[in-house]
Amino acid sequence: MNESQDTFGGLLAELRSLFPSELIGDASWEQLVALSHRLPIHVAENRFGFEFDLCDPDPAADFCVVPAPGTPLAGFYVRQGDQASPGSAEAALGSFLADQARDPDSLLARNGGGVILEYDLAGIPLNQLASPGIFLVPGNLEEESVRALLGDPEPLVSALWAVAGWEHDAEEWRQVQQIYEALPPHGKISQAGVLPGRRHRALRFIIQIPSTDDAVEMLEKIRWPGSTAEVAAVLDGVEELTRPSMGLSVDVTSRGVSHRLGLELFRPVMWYELDRSGWKRLLYFLAEPNQCRPAKIRGLQEWPRLESMFAEDGVYQVRQNINHVKVVMDRGNRSVKAYVGMYVLKVKQSGDAPDVVMDETIARVE
Repeated sequence: MNESQDTFGGLLAELRSLFPSELIGDASWEQLVALSHRLPIHVAENRFGFEFDLCDPDPAADFCVVPAPGTPLAGFYVRQGDQASPGSAEAALGSFLADQARDPDSLLARNGGGVILEYDLAGIPLNQLASPGIFLVPGNLEEESVRALLGDPEPLVSALWAVAGWEHDAEEWRQVQQIYEALPPHGKISQAGVLPGRRHRALRFIIQIPSTDDAVEMLEKIRWPGSTAEVAAVLDGVEELTRPSMGLSVDVTSRGVSHRLGLELFRPVMWYELDRSGWKRLLYFLAEPNQCRPAKIRGLQEWPRLESMFAEDGVYQVRQNINHVKVVMDRGNRSVKAYVGMYVLKVKQSGDAPDVVMDETIARVE
């Protein structure tokens, strides 16, 4: 794993044995490698991750990276935007990252926020890569940091429109205001994003809700066109296996809230804990009623691990964990997705004992 490699692809190839075949098959791996050779080695300087649809028979994955403004990885996207066609999603993303790093009064610079890019790969033909989804996230999990970045909808929505290259939409803005007005006393927006590569325009908000009752009440207030009784049944069923709070993933359009709803579920453990037995219980509880593929459940059980990798330039520690699972509900259909992280950390030699160089930023993407 030579850090002098020009692209992330060379490093990723070294990690192939850590990916269960039930989660990423040969065709999906080829697609992932093709993307990774288009990205710089700087991807590995922070956390990167994958999304698995546990109900899809195809062993495929989506991919995410974290280009914090001002970092070498963000610089790559800035240069890519400079070379892109004016008015394109790539140009908008590059311009946004450049502005956020340049201006100390920008939204992310002022509040210590970050960016996550999510690439749709599953079901996408090779070499037909769409523009990534772009999510704005707080720099850490402290309440003050979250509310500083995401608590005021006006600058947030302006930033989302800018990063997607979208024009102002008065009706979309009105719908967002209704989302904020419907927040319960202890609820808050924890992430917000846009998906410019998708077919339909929408702003996606991840809303942290403290309880099932609050979740149902909010969905009713924002007129979500689905069954809140079904939502309550799912949340009540997992309450002994997950944190009391959950995330509602809601897509907001100029016409209102879409049918698609995601219920983001977390285990009650710290971000660095592998928690194999806990995730196993939750996954098997969700598997049958949601028609998850048994092979993918088995593959996901193998994901949490801590491995040492030996390379010419030293020893690396690779930490893999499950961040959360999401039950997606859309017009009576349900699926379950898993979101996992991977960290590649250089081991620093200190005397006779190796010390792991821990990067504080890996805790920020929870």
